[in-house]
Amino acid sequence: MKIKTLFLLFSVVYLVGCQENIKQTTQNSPISESNKAVSPSNKKGQPKTHQYSKTKLSPYKTVTARLIWKGERALAENRLLTPVDDNANLYFQTALGRDPGNYKATMGIKKIVDTYIDWAWRAAIQGRYKQATTYLNSAGSVNPEDPVINEMKDRIDGLKKRRQQVVSQRVEPARTPTDSQHKVTNTSEKMVKKVQKAKNGQYFLPKNLFSLSDDEILAKIQPIIDKVAKDKSEIVIYWPNDKQARLLYQIINSRISEFRVHAMIYHRSDYLIELQKD
Repeated sequence: MKIKTLFLLFSVVYLVGCQENIKQTTQNSPISESNKAVSPSNKKGQPKTHQYSKTKLSPYKTVTARLIWKGERALAENRLLTPVDDNANLYFQTALGRDPGNYKATMGIKKIVDTYIDWAWRAAIQGRYKQATTYLNSAGSVNPEDPVINEMKDRIDGLKKRRQQVVSQRVEPARTPTDSQHKVTNTSEKMVKKVQKAKNGQYFLPKNLFSLSDDEILAKIQPIIDKVAKDKSEIVIYWPNDKQARLLYQIINSRISEFRVHAMIYHRSDYLIELQKD
């Protein structure tokens, strides 16, 4: 892998250098005799303009500047690590190899890491933890010493843990009353029925669902999303508020990329989502 990387770095420097040499050869070509004639406007005594307007870079610095330009262009097009021979990380790393501490190249590396960090957090918010880990690994391959990577990893782990805690706090199945339990309230009987229905693909949600935070709402719905994605089920939403019911569908459908979720909505105060197979 190291040999391949060194080969790519050498190839990039060689190609960029060749481009600059071609430009310099063109610029230094002999001027024809007809072009040497002095026009009246260039006679002695006329002020010389633009004599010091541009600072000429050495060939070495010119190649480095060219590498940084290519890296910024690749970064703008999200070619962060791919293609292997034409990506932002390759150009910035090569520039740093030629000019350690170069500010633009250093900032380019930082921007690549920050981009992957942002993608990782967005993926985690959507519950795609494996994809988030992939983005963090990509950031680590660019600059493993950047402290932001470990900070984001801890943040994602914390989010995942909080969601699991919310799920674990859901109502546990009520025990069926035994012969020794003579006093059973109507409320307990209803709870038992609801739990039994939930085992058959029905999920009861709290009435105050949309008064919770975004993370808590997603944690409540995540088991439904996982089940729908696994079984490719259709869903039936029993919810009294039409706007909230449609929002529930949008949340579930937006987090399943493999197929479009089919759903029916009934305006009933059951606060229930039922999964149905084709």
